[in-house]
Amino acid sequence: MRVRLHPSGPEVTRIIPGLMNLAAWDLTPAQRLDWIEASLDLGLTTFDHADIYGGYTCEALFGEALALRPGLRQQMELVTKCNIALVKGARPDHRIKHYNTSASHIRSSVARSLKNLNTDYLDLLLLHRPDPLLDPYEVAEAFYEMHRSGQVRAFGVSNFTPGQIDALQAHLDMPLVT
Repeated sequence: MRVRLHPSGPEVTRIIPGLMNLAAWDLTPAQRLDWIEASLDLGLTTFDHADIYGGYTCEALFGEALALRPGLRQQMELVTKCNIALVKGARPDHRIKHYNTSASHIRSSVARSLKNLNTDYLDLLLLHRPDPLLDPYEVAEAFYEMHRSGQVRAFGVSNFTPGQIDALQAHLDMPLVT
């Protein structure tokens, strides 16, 4: 069964497989592809990612499997999240764990996610956590740019309070769909 997150879209499956622990599954690319296909066969077409999952590895593991059968991309919705900056070897410029909602960080996170997921667009991008230093004008600038370019079709937030959602939405001409 599918649900529409917002009147302007997108539509997603009621149950969304999360890929937070994909790296721990210890599967070959072919086995990951089998899992993706089995999920699609069950009607689970929406996949939840975040750039930080698996210490910044899970998106690439999914994308590696998807590269084995690129036509599957048209049968699914990809959701990912950004703005948590973890201290990991994959991100040597992160000196402390923090939230980063700067336009440059959002843009670079999306560019990496697109490359890692082996796709040219995201169905939904979420800000993962509220950032007390969030500049709504800067976030809006990044969102508009990525939407106009076709990189991201819809935007939302995760783990925000209703007041935080309203504060960001007040600076956007497009809806936050989550």
